[in-house]
Amino acid sequence: MVAPYIEQIRSLADGFGDSERNLRLYFPDLETAPPTDCLNRVFGPPIGLGPELWPTYAKLGELLAEADCVDDWDPRDTRMEHVFTVDLRGIRVIGAPRDARAMLLFISNAGYHRACGEGNAHTSVVFLSEQQVANGLYQGPLPRRSLQRWSRRFTMQPVDVPGDVFDVPRGVVGCDPKLIPLYAAIRQAPARLGGCPTWLRREGPGQAAEPSHAPRVGLPARKNFMMQFRSSFADVNLGRSGIMFVGGQGAYYQSR
Repeated sequence: MVAPYIEQIRSLADGFGDSERNLRLYFPDLETAPPTDCLNRVFGPPIGLGPELWPTYAKLGELLAEADCVDDWDPRDTRMEHVFTVDLRGIRVIGAPRDARAMLLFISNAGYHRACGEGNAHTSVVFLSEQQVANGLYQGPLPRRSLQRWSRRFTMQPVDVPGDVFDVPRGVVGCDPKLIPLYAAIRQAPARLGGCPTWLRREGPGQAAEPSHAPRVGLPARKNFMMQFRSSFADVNLGRSGIMFVGGQGAYYQSR
């Protein structure tokens, strides 16, 4: 059975004609079992990477000390946590490398981090080709703190919506009133791939506390918005009612 929140969005979108539904969005469904060859996963081992290519955060020891999580600290291991993998097979999203099979998000520490500005050093987005994912799931030990995370697989469900649904927060004159509940349902989704970001604050992204570094592996991508998610999708500390925005070159969050 498809997750109820997706059914609601699909039902609201069905109130528009076929010609009006000109934008395809993708929503993660944690209730529908994916095919065995599907790569979608929250936490757990990443695919296609060995320990030498796993994104790292150099100041991890200092960060975990601030978070009072020194028991999770191994001075020999500065790897970030794998937050999720999205299988891009059959999915088109603006800005993703054309040959990308998977998009992976890593964060310095899911429970405590400073990914609060665009271009921060606490997140890394990696796009892998079909050849790279063929290396399979990582078989070695995960970072200690990642052993506490709930790893789940999911299905990505497509829903076609009117592209002007993202005009709703701008108060566009003459907006179809049916777009308002559709936008509200999309905005509250645990996660979404495609479309436009739904900001919590009008000023948009803040400033990064530390400069980011380009991933050492994977395909180059543009900065375009790719997706957003809440902690109900992946258990990452996003503050009060926060949302994390994922672009082609990194991720950051806003909270209330």
